[in-house]
Amino acid sequence: MFRKLFLPIGIAVSIAVSFVWPEPGIAFKALRCGEYLTANNLMIVITFLVCGWNVDVGSTRFDRKFLMLFLGGAVMALIISPLMGVGVAKVFRLAALPATGLIVAAAMPPTLSSGIVLTETANGNALLSILMTVGYNLMSVVTIPLMLAFCISSDGNIDTNPVKMFIQLVALVLIPSMIGFGAGKLAKRKLPPFFTYLSSTAVILLVWGFFSASCEHFKQHPWSSLLQEGAGALVLHIALLLVVWFGSAALKIGKAERKALLFTGVSKTITITITILTIIGATTGAALVPALVYYFVQSIVDSSLAGKMGLSADDEKC
Repeated sequence: MFRKLFLPIGIAVSIAVSFVWPEPGIAFKALRCGEYLTANNLMIVITFLVCGWNVDVGSTRFDRKFLMLFLGGAVMALIISPLMGVGVAKVFRLAALPATGLIVAAAMPPTLSSGIVLTETANGNALLSILMTVGYNLMSVVTIPLMLAFCISSDGNIDTNPVKMFIQLVALVLIPSMIGFGAGKLAKRKLPPFFTYLSSTAVILLVWGFFSASCEHFKQHPWSSLLQEGAGALVLHIALLLVVWFGSAALKIGKAERKALLFTGVSKTITITITILTIIGATTGAALVPALVYYFVQSIVDSSLAGKMGLSADDEKC
């Protein structure tokens, strides 16, 4: 239980500390590990090395039914989702940077753990969730640059060049993940539980640096704007849940597979969200707040929904 709560609690604590004492976080964000590697990028690499090591794909049948389900879920999670983010941002009349944060969050692939855990909780197909999680994260290296270049208007501060995003995603996400995965296969064992705390700590440090550098902005952030962005995140997430659930029904698959697609498709990773905001230069709090709000909204809604689905499935077995 503590391991599951470590990341959200750590993020909340890091935000609180950044308001009270921002100077250490600002110094951390400015650190460089050599000429080309920043402290932020090092944290990202560590995160995906650990995640790649612990990925266990297992074996499955790659038949036509699996291919239809996999591709249908990819379209909903990686293409339709950011387009819905654009629509919600317009409906709630979000300014450019808050809209950017929300759209970036919506364009993300699944988390490498939460979607799988929620699928298991809801008595869904956990193996399918694992396969989609790995596959969608690999596909996102291509879809993220293309969708953000289409959905977000570039200005002098935000760089949505798809080639640049692709190169940096390969360097910071794909290569470390593959190295970690290969090392795990060679070692034939998963990393001890301590290393899950290491990857979570890396994410917490990233958030700490972001918020510390933007603390003055947040101190002046109007409550009305925060409520507006929170409402937009909630509407977007619920709409995405409905699209994935009813869209998967059109694929004529079993309920366990629908649950896997539901919780995998709507579970957006905060790690790559922060990575992308760094890459495109949207590192101010105005862009980060909506993204983090979306992350917390999905955590609350999805965990409650998965628990309810799991209990309903248990009752049906009795």
